[in-house]
Amino acid sequence: MLKSQMKMKTNHETQTVSVRSLVEFVLQAGDLTPGGFQRRDRAQLGTQGHQRVQRSRPEGYETEIEIAYQVEDVDPPLEVRGRIDGLYASAAPVIIEEIKTTTLSLELIHEEHNLLHWGQAQCYAFMYAQQHNLSEISIHLTYYHLDTQKEKTFERYFSFAELQTFFSDLITPYLDWFRKIQTWQAQRDQSIQALDFPYEAYRPGQREMAVAVYKAIRDQERLYVQSPTGVGKTIAALFPAVKALGLGLADKIFYLTAKTPGRLVAEGALDDLRQVNLRFKSVTLTAKEKICFCPPVNCDPEVCVFARNYFGKVKRALEEIDQHDAFTRPVIEQIARQYEICPFEFSLDLALWGDGIICDYNYAFDPRVYLHRFFDFDTEAYIFLVDEAHNLPDRARAMYSAELDKQTVLALRRALKAHLPGLAKKLSAINKLLLEKRQACQAAGQQALIEYEPPEKLLKALREFNQKAEDWLVLNQPAEFRQDLLEFYFACNNYLRTAEYFDTYYVSYFERQSQGALKAKLFCLDPAPMLAARLDRCQAAIFFSATLLPLDYFMKLLTGAADHPKQVFPSPFPTENVSLLIHNGIATQYARRADSYAAIASLIETICRAQVGNYLVFFPSYAYLAAVLDLLQERLPQGQLLVQDRGMTEGARAAFLEQFSTGNQETLVGLAVMGGIFGEGIDLVGERLIGAVVVGVGVPQVCLENDLIKAYFDQQNGRGFAYAYQYPGFNRVLQATGRVIRTETDRGIIVLMDERFTQARYRRLFPVHWRGFQIVQSEGEIEEQLAYFWSRA
Repeated sequence: MLKSQMKMKTNHETQTVSVRSLVEFVLQAGDLTPGGFQRRDRAQLGTQGHQRVQRSRPEGYETEIEIAYQVEDVDPPLEVRGRIDGLYASAAPVIIEEIKTTTLSLELIHEEHNLLHWGQAQCYAFMYAQQHNLSEISIHLTYYHLDTQKEKTFERYFSFAELQTFFSDLITPYLDWFRKIQTWQAQRDQSIQALDFPYEAYRPGQREMAVAVYKAIRDQERLYVQSPTGVGKTIAALFPAVKALGLGLADKIFYLTAKTPGRLVAEGALDDLRQVNLRFKSVTLTAKEKICFCPPVNCDPEVCVFARNYFGKVKRALEEIDQHDAFTRPVIEQIARQYEICPFEFSLDLALWGDGIICDYNYAFDPRVYLHRFFDFDTEAYIFLVDEAHNLPDRARAMYSAELDKQTVLALRRALKAHLPGLAKKLSAINKLLLEKRQACQAAGQQALIEYEPPEKLLKALREFNQKAEDWLVLNQPAEFRQDLLEFYFACNNYLRTAEYFDTYYVSYFERQSQGALKAKLFCLDPAPMLAARLDRCQAAIFFSATLLPLDYFMKLLTGAADHPKQVFPSPFPTENVSLLIHNGIATQYARRADSYAAIASLIETICRAQVGNYLVFFPSYAYLAAVLDLLQERLPQGQLLVQDRGMTEGARAAFLEQFSTGNQETLVGLAVMGGIFGEGIDLVGERLIGAVVVGVGVPQVCLENDLIKAYFDQQNGRGFAYAYQYPGFNRVLQATGRVIRTETDRGIIVLMDERFTQARYRRLFPVHWRGFQIVQSEGEIEEQLAYFWSRA
């Protein structure tokens, strides 16, 4: 509802709200979107249009006059601020001009075209008249057409009394809401000051982590925390952050996660704090595609009833803010259906008034979808709690990379040829450039063409295509090819936007694919510079994970600096509760992999027969899994094997995990892929999982992009293989092994199968709680070690 944000601290500072935000809050009505296409550079063109109008005015015309008015009958005072577009101070009466740019035909614009425009102008007129003791004032509302460069101006005269009445009617409902928020924040802060830790005692390391987090927030630092499963990282991060917010050290907490399970854990931790009387409003953001009531997403109010008159209905829905403290997805959906409003947009509006926001990394870091309403305005102090931070480097690489493919260009050209030949011609120009790149690859006998400069010719062709595409899209005409055109237009936009980041930490490549296809990609080798820029928008950031090892590697990829504070905590669980075995008689390197299948199958059988229970076996790839599965099926009964499939639905994933129950009378063996959906983020407590077998050191598949990362970091620090292959692979191993011991009473076994685990370069990566590992070289040794471990149960 408000696209900008205002400070809402509970101290005695003057609070501020912009004229535009004030007017939108009270007067905005109508549909969620205009239902039409907007040019990519619309904001820039609008600014240029404003300036063109201002330059055309006669001498004595003043521009961009800052103005403020303080509302005194609230504590703390509220200041309304804005900027007048144009002013004729010497005219009689004084004339204030409000300028609006448009692409709509001026013939269709009437005096009552947009009440928000008059509302803004009347606010400026009131504030100026009040400051200069004017009894009357004139308002010129000017619409400037961006294409024709023509103007249409409406004039109105107002007495000061009329303007005073208008402003009073405007500010009164806003002050009601303002006081409501103030009252809430006072209740919140009072509850925080009295808040105790929600559990009977801190776990080992938990209090130390909470103290470190609080100090980092107080000192406006970036803190890195490596904290194994069991420390209770979520509450150890949230509790001090909430305490800091209550003391005025921050205004809002962003709990950033990579996956849904992390969001659910954060919601649960806040609920635990509420059980000990915390008052704290949290809002969970769900991706538009997942929460949309009208899939596939179509926000045209002619199609979607939940977009229709959104602004007229959302004000009543926001009154529900008193009824809930935890705005989870089910709560948001229930309210949105009740008031027939878009649940995604409603969650964003709620977030403006929430104390904490639980959301995906994208909403803070991705240049395509980050929350402009928060991060475009330097008005509040934010805390970023970055959960499972080991996931962020790869996610960030994807956010700051962009790709196009030749096949899409050809398919769209065929669709447009008969209808929009001019646009099809622009696509032909793009295709020609891509074809030249493919031929260059072939001539060099290479699969890919690597360039360390932006592809300027391609960028120029993409800009020309997009400009021409905008000329048609802005007409908003229906056509069978419209959606395909729109999708490619946005893909080009993303490519062009990404090119603006291009620097030494980028590479442009063109990779040949089957059947004449070609992929053109701007690939981000090192996301740290972009992440660091985004982190400038927050006051403090806490990166935490059970597998943030090695720390210097993650610090380099996340912020590019190694001088931030860091904490490494040992496991709080008894070391005697786990048996960690390393079998160094197995070689899983690709060239020797086929020789290992039979031995691995036999070892898995031995491990699982040592103790009845549930086990997970992790492989480096689906192909490796399938090869061993064929042999396992000869050794274990059919009903004892579960297999992770490619592209499993959420329902299939849930069904897979449900099989891991404490009541199983026979051994169950689940076969999964490292780094996949069962490799992290699952919580199989107690006897639901008593063992994990990890085949290989997790090294990612050798591919073009990983080799490019390797080459880049070889040049940067001489550790290219480690950064591209070893460290990411070992992180997968850490995640997989972390599935076994989830509580202080869990007991289980972990078997690592690969001779490389005994090498110094891997052993130096081992977390502290792995110190008790045992090296075994034969099936008999494993059998002996497991018999001893399980006999102590």
